Amino acid sequence: MLKKNWYLFTPLLLIGLPALLLVFYILSFGYPVGEAVEAVSHFLQSSTRYSLKYDDHRFARIKPGMGGRDVFELVGVPFERRNNDEEWLYALPQGATKYYHERKVIFVRDKNDVPLVKETVRAFHAD
Repeated sequence: MLKKNWYLFTPLLLIGLPALLLVFYILSFGYPVGEAVEAVSHFLQSSTRYSLKYDDHRFARIKPGMGGRDVFELVGVPFERRNNDEEWLYALPQGATKYYHERKVIFVRDKNDVPLVKETVRAFHAD
């Protein structure tokens, strides 16, 4: 019976696979539902390259108020430093793609000109 009617599972597969991807993006990447939907809709179009020592679990440990040296020791050298060292980018698009997983640390300087983490950005970037 099941062997003969395998095609009955096609609707389940068409709904189930995107649902599994959605749950994956929410749980693994920490994306809100809307951003996870965006990531699923561009699943095969997205491509991200990460800096050499980058690890998502280490990046998640970066908290506001941490110093730049602590961030450097945790996730290594960023790909780019922008806006007078206020933004450190740890992920960039691979090739010519417009869709990638953005990872960025935003700093502010204290009164002694020491960079401190203001916030981290973990988002799906879609132009």
